[in-house]
Amino acid sequence: MNTFRPVCWYCGETYEAEPIYTCRRCKGTLDIRYEYKEIFGKAYFEPLSASAGSDIWRFRELLPIWPNRKAVTLGEGGTPLIRTHNILNIANNQSLWLKLESVNPTLAFKDRPLAVAMTAAAQFGLNEVVCASTGNTGVAAAAYAARAGLRCTIYVPEGTPEEKRAAMEQYGAVLHTVKGHYSDAYKVAEEMALERQAFNLTSTYMNPYAVEGNKTVAYELAFQLGKVPDWIIVPIGAGPLLSGIYKGFKEMQLAGFIDKLPRMAGVQAEGCAPIVKAFHNGEAGVQPWSDPVQTIASGIADPLLTYPADGTRTLSVIRESKGIALAIADAELHRYRKLLAEREGVLAELSSVTAVAAAAHMQQTGLLEQNATIVSIVTGHGLKDMSAAINHTKGSVL
Repeated sequence: MNTFRPVCWYCGETYEAEPIYTCRRCKGTLDIRYEYKEIFGKAYFEPLSASAGSDIWRFRELLPIWPNRKAVTLGEGGTPLIRTHNILNIANNQSLWLKLESVNPTLAFKDRPLAVAMTAAAQFGLNEVVCASTGNTGVAAAAYAARAGLRCTIYVPEGTPEEKRAAMEQYGAVLHTVKGHYSDAYKVAEEMALERQAFNLTSTYMNPYAVEGNKTVAYELAFQLGKVPDWIIVPIGAGPLLSGIYKGFKEMQLAGFIDKLPRMAGVQAEGCAPIVKAFHNGEAGVQPWSDPVQTIASGIADPLLTYPADGTRTLSVIRESKGIALAIADAELHRYRKLLAEREGVLAELSSVTAVAAAAHMQQTGLLEQNATIVSIVTGHGLKDMSAAINHTKGSVL
């Protein structure tokens, strides 16, 4: 018996479990809903919190996978949570923790949603997957497609780091470069997935099955900390990671495992920040980024040109959590990348560094309350875009 159904996030229309991306009634994005009474009718999180397992599949009853379906896995999840000592001048008994998603099998958080999506592709009997990617989604898609024995085609925008392109090709994916930005690659991938009847793994809210993998970050954080953090800071493009983490905490609250929810901070680069702009302007919806995209944080440089409603969905989650959206300048990304490596021994991708720079900004501007526990999500490893660091260092030599 299936305990999950795709449901329209906007109008509530419900569908059977199938390869579906948008609501047929209103074209809204989809969310996966579960028979929570059935799942939580027995103790659920308590025994898992004490279990020896560490990967995401110990939570499979809250993932959109049919019973007894073999998981497509490389051991994703169970990533470390470390407390910082030297990166910030911690005051007022505040504590900053780093969730190192950078140690997943392909060195980024994308392994969680892609493992779930690839397993869903197999359960639906599909033999090909397609995605648009600025890098990390494509690398994870290529790796998990190889693991599942499925064909994989990836569309990347100009400016995608060479390290990520090379990794995709090494895993055996077919790679196409699309002129323009991520939104341009998104459109091509959407068209080709329909034409070839391939499963679209693009990492916006496009694939509701993939988004569910992000929830497992929340479960792990609650287990590792033994409590709910006051703030969780997440780098965002369209924002499904932030939304997924918050949903995971809401599920734990529904199960009676926790009694509060975290506040969510979504961070973008100043050179491409459509969600931040809408947040600070008090707008109900997100508009596409009309200015030129100018940032070194390629992993989150999403102008939302053809799907601004994805940004609106993330904006609503930030506001529901009583959180904040903020933007970080490129100069700060280079600075905090170096500080994070030198002072904490953590080499992070430039997009990931936004979450650490944002923690510093929030502290300096008095946004962090006394005794606050803050978690910054380090979404990707610095080896994924080392060329950017090398070029910056060369440019700094007099």
